Amino acid sequence: MSVSISEIGRAVILAAALAASSVLAQPAGDIELPPLSYVCPMTGDEDVIEDRAGKCRKCGMTLVATRLDSVWTCATRPLLVVADKPGKCPVDGTPLVRVTAAVSWTCKDEPTLDKLEPGTCPDGSRMVKKYAARAHGNHNPQHGGQFFMAPDSWHHIEGTYLPTGVFRMHLYDDYTKPLALKLAREISGTLVVKDAKTGRDKAIPLVRSGRYMQATIGKQPFPAQMYAKVAFKSGDRDTRFDFSFDAFSKEPKVAPSTTMTSAMPATSEPAPVAATTPSVPDSSSGVDPALIPVPIPETVPEMLAQLRTRTEQIRAFIDKGAFAAIYVPAFQAKDLALALDEHKKELPDDRQRIAVPAIGRLVRSAYLLDAFGDLGNKQQIIEAYDRFSSAVKEIESAFPARP
Repeated sequence: MSVSISEIGRAVILAAALAASSVLAQPAGDIELPPLSYVCPMTGDEDVIEDRAGKCRKCGMTLVATRLDSVWTCATRPLLVVADKPGKCPVDGTPLVRVTAAVSWTCKDEPTLDKLEPGTCPDGSRMVKKYAARAHGNHNPQHGGQFFMAPDSWHHIEGTYLPTGVFRMHLYDDYTKPLALKLAREISGTLVVKDAKTGRDKAIPLVRSGRYMQATIGKQPFPAQMYAKVAFKSGDRDTRFDFSFDAFSKEPKVAPSTTMTSAMPATSEPAPVAATTPSVPDSSSGVDPALIPVPIPETVPEMLAQLRTRTEQIRAFIDKGAFAAIYVPAFQAKDLALALDEHKKELPDDRQRIAVPAIGRLVRSAYLLDAFGDLGNKQQIIEAYDRFSSAVKEIESAFPARP
């Protein structure tokens, strides 16, 4: 079953951009290649990603082939260390985070060589895998808050609620780098909270301080719910971002590793680092168990049980206001639905007529949940979840659990 991301207007994480920093990883061998995607090379059209070659639907430029993969890396030093499982960063001890990177292959003695297929170098050695940063590839909070992407697919924000009673909004570009001061000065906004005395909405201006904006709101009862209305340029319409804090935000604790740090060269480019494979973390690692990938089960009843679990996790993330984390169980559910699609021929014709369109709706709803989760609009998220959960119920009715 093939689903075109462009069909649902997914202007989100896997947008195109030229490589920023790269890291050499394990030699290429008998590996499963990430699928080819075709992206627009035009700056500003990074939201265009297709599953086949052609022209950009926005600017008409020829789409460029790339391979995209999801990897675990250090939050504060993206792609310095690359792993295929969650764990802790060996540089500063913080939990590894998931990012989307471009994957290609090169040779140690010819770093400008960039191929989409593994192979052999001119000297006879095997090519090594290279990861490159991508626009929208890292949507992880940098200050322990809640991270969202703006509808323009370029600006990003992170909201934090501090023990001092201050809401602080950090501003980033499409590479999750702090926004330049010149661009930060163009942004205006207000924060809306419930007035403790009247129970009515109270709008408080967000005041810029360097590269972030903030508003003093005092101590709010948890879960502290609020929303920001932000205009990223003069004359723009306000964009709404919903926040829900179960506790005060905490900056990630950093435990510097002198061994790793001293081994790093004093250059602007990261040194080649072999991909690590940390073990699955315990509860002290800081990784939510719902965010740890799990293998697809082999039987239909097990797939259906996993699908129900993912649906419950999405609902729990929505209730907590953890919108940026929704994409993980949503995509896991998408993979489960596509695995169930392989079993549709086992169903009688009447049940296939239920299962096939329901699987398609679930896949599209998963991408919508990802997109709306990044945007932080709760109403859109709930609407997408309603479509998602409805599709799950239809799939369950078509694939009755068997002993």
